[in-house]
Amino acid sequence: MAGCVEGIVERIHRVAVDGLSHPDANSLLHAYIACLPVPDLCLGILETLAEPSVRRSALRRRLLRLLRDGDLQPPDLKLVCDLIEECRLAGRDKPKVRVSVDTLLSSVFAHLPPTQQHSIVQTWMDRGTTGAAGRWLKAVAEVPALFDERAIMAYYKASDDERAEKLLANRASAAFLEEILPELAERCDRGWVLSKAALRASRVDEAVWPIIRARHPATYLYLCARLHRRIPEEEALEIALICPNSMMNETRGLAIWAVGQMGMIRVLDQIVARGEELDRKDRAEFESFPG
Repeated sequence: MAGCVEGIVERIHRVAVDGLSHPDANSLLHAYIACLPVPDLCLGILETLAEPSVRRSALRRRLLRLLRDGDLQPPDLKLVCDLIEECRLAGRDKPKVRVSVDTLLSSVFAHLPPTQQHSIVQTWMDRGTTGAAGRWLKAVAEVPALFDERAIMAYYKASDDERAEKLLANRASAAFLEEILPELAERCDRGWVLSKAALRASRVDEAVWPIIRARHPATYLYLCARLHRRIPEEEALEIALICPNSMMNETRGLAIWAVGQMGMIRVLDQIVARGEELDRKDRAEFESFPG
């Protein structure tokens, strides 16, 4: 058996490293790797952390498939957990392989034991880099038991990381979104993220509406339509007319959609009647862009 495995490793090396000239080289690489027993697959992953991505990626994908399919027995699962710890140690001792290690950890994270997941997330949080933050945010999004909305909000306050605000809008509890919505409305520059948070919140406090209107007028109309907030037709028309329709900031279409959803026919007629005015406004805004 050892000789057979050694032969597989040689074949993998020939395809991935030596560059086998064959029209099906990539398929052959993955097929040979599929023939590796789990211990040799784990060893191969550990030994290729510093190698070019072709073989490393193929080995990682094989491990992920086995984990997803649930084909590993307890002894093999232990080998995988041991592999992860060895790779983490290598990443600490050898900065050059840290990205490879983090990529591996992110790929298999959802399939690891909870204690190992907690440890990995804590390491990423402690590292304090943008890349590490992206990995722990992705990880806690994948595993509900690890999702800590207050920790994510604290990180967002300190960093203004758009990934954190998006995660909160999509995953935070309705009650917590109601609590943080005033701050999100003040800080969030993406109207669609803010609207997602508002729609998922248990309620939108009356004090938040003026903030949304001032910072994201089209989003304000959209939320009025979705949440059945009644506003005067004059206000709806005023907001729709100030919304731009340029390639850099195309929000008037959303505003018009919202006006239609609220059944404001007279407002739509006014927008039609002022078409030339809006066209001049759009052209002036377009011509003001550099280049």
